[in-house]
Formats: sequence, C-alpha cells, structure tokens
Amino acid sequence: MNGMALNHRVIIAALAVALLAGCGGTQPPLGAPGAMPQGHAIVAHRDRSGSWMLPDAKSENLLYVATGSAVYVLAYPGGKLLGSLNVSGSNLCSDESGDVFIPTGGYEILEYAHGGTRPLQTLDAGDVPLGCAVDPVTGNLAVTQEGSGAGEVAIFPNAKPPAAWYRDPDIDTYGLCGYDDRGDLFVDGNGTKSYLAQLPKGSSTFLNYSLPRSFDGFGAIQWDGHHIAFSNPTSKKVYRLEFSRASFKVVGTTSIDGWRNDYSGHWPYVQTWLQGATLIAQASSLAKVGLWRYPVGEKAYKVLRPFERGTANIYGVTVSVAPSQ
Repeated sequence: MNGMALNHRVIIAALAVALLAGCGGTQPPLGAPGAMPQGHAIVAHRDRSGSWMLPDAKSENLLYVATGSAVYVLAYPGGKLLGSLNVSGSNLCSDESGDVFIPTGGYEILEYAHGGTRPLQTLDAGDVPLGCAVDPVTGNLAVTQEGSGAGEVAIFPNAKPPAAWYRDPDIDTYGLCGYDDRGDLFVDGNGTKSYLAQLPKGSSTFLNYSLPRSFDGFGAIQWDGHHIAFSNPTSKKVYRLEFSRASFKVVGTTSIDGWRNDYSGHWPYVQTWLQGATLIAQASSLAKVGLWRYPVGEKAYKVLRPFERGTANIYGVTVSVAPSQ
C-alpha cells in the first residue's frame, strides 16, 4: 500500500473529535441538531436523537449537506434550512424515490426517507464506508469501504442486505463511486498508481484505467446524462469522460470558478453533486453552497446563504427529489 493509503481509522477518529468540537467555528451553529429555527408559526418535528425537520420538507425537493458533525437539510434550490440530522456522515447519495444514504464514521450506512428524521434501515458496511452510489437501473447500492489491508466495494441488491463484495487487486485504497445509465459501476482509488475502475453490469471483474497525473486519485463520479463526470478538486474542474474497453478520453472540461475545497489527497474526500444541469459544491470557507450551470461552469449562478455560523467544511452533498403525491 502506498503513502496515499493512510490509516483511515486514525484519520477518521481525529477528524470526528475535531468536528464534534465545533466543525471549525467558535459560535454555535445556526442549524445545530438540537436547535430549531425560532418563530411562533414554525412547528418542527424533533426526535430523541436531536434530529428535527419542518413539515415543509416532505413536499419540497431537498439538498442534504454533510459537515461531519451533522447533516443539514435545505430546500432545493431555495436554500431555506428545513431540518438537521444528528449524525456524522460524508459522501452522500440518494435514489430515485428520494431516499438518502449516509455513510457514517463507523461501520454503517443509514437510509432516510425524504424529509425523515429516523433511519429506515441501518446497513452494515463491514468496515468504514467511504462513498456510495445508487444504480438507477436496479436500485442496487454500491459502497466503497476501507477494508483490512485493502479496500473493497460492497453492493447491496436493491439497497437491502446481504451485500456482495468485490475487490480490485490493483486498488488498495478506494475513493468515491458512481453508476452510468446502463448499471456499470465506476470507482476511483490508488494502488501502485491512481486508477478509475469500471465494474460492468453483471461482471465480477474490474476494468482498470490509469489516471494521468493531472487527475486527483479521489474525485466524485456521476453520470451527467451523456458521459461520466469526474470532479477534480485540485484543478477545480469536472472532466467528461468517454470509455472504450482499453482506454478513456476526455471529451469535455468544465472549470468551476469559486469552488472551495480542502482536498488533501486522502480521506475525507471532496464530493460534488450533479442535479440535471446544475453542479453543487461548497462555495466558501463559510457554510455556503454554490450552484453552477453544468457543463458551462465558470462562476456560480447562485450561492445559498450559510446554514451554520463560522467556518465549515462540506464533506457530502446530495439532492433528494420529493416523491410524487
């Protein structure tokens, strides 16, 4: 295992302590799990864990934002704070029914219904979960995880246990993952070099593509409707990739002006989210989320107001579309 494959358990434990101590801010967060918006006209549901949600959340499209100490729930694209889940998570994903999956700092993935405050189920990742993605074709949930000695990818059929486990012999440390529109899974990671690997639908063997040095080893992966979109935090660009069996080529590049991230070459990774023609990412060292036109990029067309006081790092974002009434 190379130098990039650091002991994630040590890093996760240290980060969790720092985040729970205040997530970089000295003032109490605006949307802390135990603090609800003030106002006589607002009635929020809060459960015993300290999670809460306004009734509006059930009928609105929602943006879930993970800072490590909590997952905040904002109206999308308006940005109004509608709730907060008292859970430490990162690198979120969601499915077509609006359910949201949160890999935690432990060994679990929590599934929440759209606008819900209690998990629908808790999935055992087998080790520290790092990223997740839902197959739009089958509903399968893929989870990259640390593993002992070398990482693995767990795939939960229709997001239900038990999981099937897959290992790429060339990858020691996994990053994030994403599906295309055919059910092929793509993951990134490091071994003797940086790779983007493809697990074709129905296969148990990865196809590996070496990443050029200009690419970060761990970037967000999503299907943009035409190509695999690979976010590159260091260059603040999103590459559109086209694959053949032996190689891939970059067929387009989007520059994201104002994308703020703390990419350090290892966990916690930097996640972005594509929602149709909008790219979503952190927009400042404060708790601000930016919306960029995709694939145009350039400057954000909208920056959502802070949902937390002081500085904050955003470790995960996903959009949950309100179920049809």
